Amino acid sequence: MNNRNEEMKISVLGLAVQCALAAMFALPMMAQAADATEADDAEMRRPSNYVEVGAEYVSEDSAKFGEYNGLNDSGTYLIGNFSVRGGDSYDGGDGTLRWGITGTDLGTTSRELGATVGRQGQWSLNIGYDELQHNITDTYQTPQLGGIGGNTFTLPDDFGVYNGATNATTTTTPPSTRAIPPGDLRTEEVSTTRKNTSFGAGYHISPQLSVQFDYNRLEQSGAKLIGSGTLGGVPTGGTGTWRAEAISILMNPTNYDTDTFNLALNWVGDKGHLSGSYYGSLFRDGYDRMSWENPIVNAAGNTAPFGVYQTTTMSTAPDNQLHQLNLSGGYAFSSTTKLSGGLSYGRNTQDDSFLTGMPEIVLAPRSSLDGRVITTHADMKLTNQTTKDLTLSAAIKYNERDNQSPSAIYQYYALNSNTTINRAANAPYSNRKTEIELAGDYRLDKRQTLRLAYDYEKVKRWCDDYALAANCLVGTSNTENKLGIKYKLKASDDVSLNAGYSYADRDGKFDHNAITPLSGRGAQSLTLVNAQDFPGFIAYIYAPRKQDLLKAGVNWQASEKLELSAEGRYANDDYHDSTLGLQESRTTGINLDATYSYSDDASVSAYVSWQNSKRDMRIGAAGAGAVNTATSFAALVAPTNIWTNELDEDSNAIGINTKHRLMDGKLELFGDLSYSLDKSQYSTQVPYDPNCSLPTVLSCGDLPDIKSELISLKINGIYALDKSAKISVGYLYQKLNSDDYSYNWYQLGNTGTRGMPTNQQAPNYSVNVVAVSYVYNF
Repeated sequence: MNNRNEEMKISVLGLAVQCALAAMFALPMMAQAADATEADDAEMRRPSNYVEVGAEYVSEDSAKFGEYNGLNDSGTYLIGNFSVRGGDSYDGGDGTLRWGITGTDLGTTSRELGATVGRQGQWSLNIGYDELQHNITDTYQTPQLGGIGGNTFTLPDDFGVYNGATNATTTTTPPSTRAIPPGDLRTEEVSTTRKNTSFGAGYHISPQLSVQFDYNRLEQSGAKLIGSGTLGGVPTGGTGTWRAEAISILMNPTNYDTDTFNLALNWVGDKGHLSGSYYGSLFRDGYDRMSWENPIVNAAGNTAPFGVYQTTTMSTAPDNQLHQLNLSGGYAFSSTTKLSGGLSYGRNTQDDSFLTGMPEIVLAPRSSLDGRVITTHADMKLTNQTTKDLTLSAAIKYNERDNQSPSAIYQYYALNSNTTINRAANAPYSNRKTEIELAGDYRLDKRQTLRLAYDYEKVKRWCDDYALAANCLVGTSNTENKLGIKYKLKASDDVSLNAGYSYADRDGKFDHNAITPLSGRGAQSLTLVNAQDFPGFIAYIYAPRKQDLLKAGVNWQASEKLELSAEGRYANDDYHDSTLGLQESRTTGINLDATYSYSDDASVSAYVSWQNSKRDMRIGAAGAGAVNTATSFAALVAPTNIWTNELDEDSNAIGINTKHRLMDGKLELFGDLSYSLDKSQYSTQVPYDPNCSLPTVLSCGDLPDIKSELISLKINGIYALDKSAKISVGYLYQKLNSDDYSYNWYQLGNTGTRGMPTNQQAPNYSVNVVAVSYVYNF
């Protein structure tokens, strides 16, 4: 519900201030609807049921504030929550039947409903439904006509054409996209909605044997933003050409249905257990394509008839299926020795037909991908309580992804040219990972424990039946060895400490003569090696690396009322064999917490957190004799023009919260105040180009900070009218200030020459929420 009445806003904000001063307000708190002091055994005898009904008011529209909570529009929302349970097994009954129904957040787009019924040890049924709306942006603008969730977007007949080769706004005919009249752009609130329906049933065939079936249907609608370009071409009935690579930010539809099934047979014995299951997933996309119109021509003087635009088409997500068989279990040889493990085999297929009639496709040798991927998994762990102080364990894991999709060479026009034929081969990438862990836990004495662990990991990568008759990967395998030690000390009844250190060394094997999928362009043959990278560059996910990781923490119960804790973490990754690419990354973090209970009914807690990470890169530039296109690795020439880049990220947070019980426990008060600041900064240095940092160039130097600053204040209170009824009242204030220079490109008047503006803004909001609800327990 949208409510923009200014008098109503003033009244509500005034009420919020009064509520804050009175300090007895709470947002809906289902976890506290039942009496927190009720004993667990009483809960087993008699269920605690409740119904909560109320209203909450949101002061401002904000997609970011309501990104997942459903409170994205200003106005009044229903508060609706309930939990009701029963059955003849409760309250001294002699039966085994139990049932329950629940509902949460029923007044928002994050609602959930569920029901269960069953006889303990015999059978069970459950059904469920939940929704979740992901609000992505409320500042996106577009000239395209077509609703969110649709797959066809058109331009108004009188929109006109724009010049994609100049920055001029009014001095050329046609002008650039920087001169689009603001009134030609309309605002769309972009979101996706997930609706999830589930059903489950279980049956105990015997005390040892049971069967379980679960079904889930996930429906997704709405759209996500995606960027895409266009192919050049001659305007029908016009002059010149359409602009190649004209960029549009589009609402890519998410018209998806996913059905998943799980059927399991479970056995439990005196010393072991075994479970076999089938899992299936069927994904369907309601569309096979999305199309939109492009109004951007190639140069001044280019024209197109009134209302005629270039239509561009892009495929959407293809349908696919996954079928998997699983087996898991465990066996206790004795009270000190136990074995557990599992096996699984999966088959993932995708055989949607390729789109036909696409102008950029020159030759598609197949009508569909006929995609087929086989996944296998095996794991086993043996644990032995060797002595009362020593526990040993050994574990092994095996995972393989075998891509059996056929490979072929495809011919197409790249977006930057509608005359030069490009070629590429799809690579059926496969990998196999083997992991081994050996660990020992030893109790030195009553106060000290020590853990030693060794991990080994081997990863192999390959492509079968690759159309280029070569290896498709530069990084063919990696091996990593890791040693870790962790020490715990109970220094006294009040002080405990822990510290840990691990060292990892990853090596790799490389085939620099590998011919990767995009190894040729235009008239070039498909023989270029090393992914067209300069020698000395290795992608960091494959590159040899040495890692040091240190963790430490202390907890101190300073008194019966005061507890303090501190934790620290430091990690350093050194890519010692990479002349180019990622050189080093470092992360550091410190967390401090304190809790002071100044009475049995009142306490205050505070925390401080600081995190920092840095990443250093060295990159080579073309020129000065550098060669990165050759048919053999020996013919490549490393660059001498080297530039560097550093990414520095900081995250800081501080907060304090308090809770009180007053009036003999009838009134509970809660307060929470927090502040966080996150910053990212890029710094690029280009020593061979002294002019790159000039204000007229700005291709190097320090970029503006990317910042996100969040302040949040919550004041909550629950007042017990009697043993069964409570009033919950609350106030929330949240303010976000963010700044990201990447949004500059989207603004009308600042876009690139071939870009369509969207006027998207970095998310900023200042929102007040007031909530009142009535909770009845029975």
